[in-house]
Amino acid sequence: MVNKILIIAAHSASLTPVWGEPALCRLARLAGSLVDEVELWITPEIHGGLGRAARRLPARVSQKILPRDDMLNAARQLDWAPGEKILVLPGNSLWDRFSLNRVLRALQVGKAERMDGLVVSGPVELTAALEICSSNRRLPLFFSSPPLPWLLGDKADAAEAESRLVQNLAAGTLASDGLLARLVDRRISRRLSPTLARQGIPPNAITLFSTSIGLLGAWLLAQTGYCQHLLGALLFWAAVVLDGVDGEVARLTLKESRFGHYLDIITDNLVHVAVFIGIALGLYRGTGNIWHLYALGALLLGFAGCALVIWHVMDHGTGLRENQASAVSARLVAALNSRDFAYLVVILALIDRLSWFLGGAAVGTYIFALAVWLLSRGRPGGGTFS
Repeated sequence: MVNKILIIAAHSASLTPVWGEPALCRLARLAGSLVDEVELWITPEIHGGLGRAARRLPARVSQKILPRDDMLNAARQLDWAPGEKILVLPGNSLWDRFSLNRVLRALQVGKAERMDGLVVSGPVELTAALEICSSNRRLPLFFSSPPLPWLLGDKADAAEAESRLVQNLAAGTLASDGLLARLVDRRISRRLSPTLARQGIPPNAITLFSTSIGLLGAWLLAQTGYCQHLLGALLFWAAVVLDGVDGEVARLTLKESRFGHYLDIITDNLVHVAVFIGIALGLYRGTGNIWHLYALGALLLGFAGCALVIWHVMDHGTGLRENQASAVSARLVAALNSRDFAYLVVILALIDRLSWFLGGAAVGTYIFALAVWLLSRGRPGGGTFS
């Protein structure tokens, strides 16, 4: 098990800008968010090249400004606790949260075949790792796992680094995306996200903007008229696409936060409920049929039931083995917040049959809640589903 991450910044490519931030600073922030103890050894040349960015390095990352030869002496004199292991990373290596987490989990269970030379447990191994980081040697880890992790070289530029980060986004969202979200939404959002990341747009600002678009769509759905309903459905779809952009920008720029996570969940469900209400009010105002309002009440009650059942499974892991509960809970939340139904809203608005969505969704929420509850109780005979 790795106790500490040591970042060696002895190569000029550590200064390569990624989304406007030196690669070294990005790596230090990422490591500091995943491991309790992070230390940075940086040459005076690299430290001077950072300029103002040197003052923005995380406070929890301890720093030592050392010439290269002094790094070797420091490595030989370092005190080691019994059984201590350190993961040594070149300051010019490019990671995202998903790729570094994957390596850390592999090391935790003893799978470190491709980390030879970078996982050290004594002065001799650390000295060898320093030589590797200084020479920019491309170990198997950095060329057999495309697109990340990757080692920036002398001629590497920001465009290549940013392109690899965008390519790796798919791995982090694959489990939670529906079919249409993968085929359509992500193709659009991954063209928008790099541009917004370069402009420094905060992810939470994107969340609030997409929420505004979704609420405007819900307002149009609450009006009468075919054109208003179709435009409202299209705005809702646009909000759904933008809803994927905020998370992508957060991952690209390492600006994920607990507040942003809950803001995203709350605003997603706010827009969904507003769209349900808008469709029902629009249909009622256009036809005068009170049953549309009854269907709305049934739908909102069923939606609340889904949320309650999922909360129960997440909170108690009812009927699940402990190592399954978190994965199943994540899938359940993703299912409740699936964006694929936006396409159904657009299609039904196009053929002027939004009443079909209202009735189907009202019934579907109860079926979904019942299915989750039955699955969470496990199979007969004490087994659990997997």
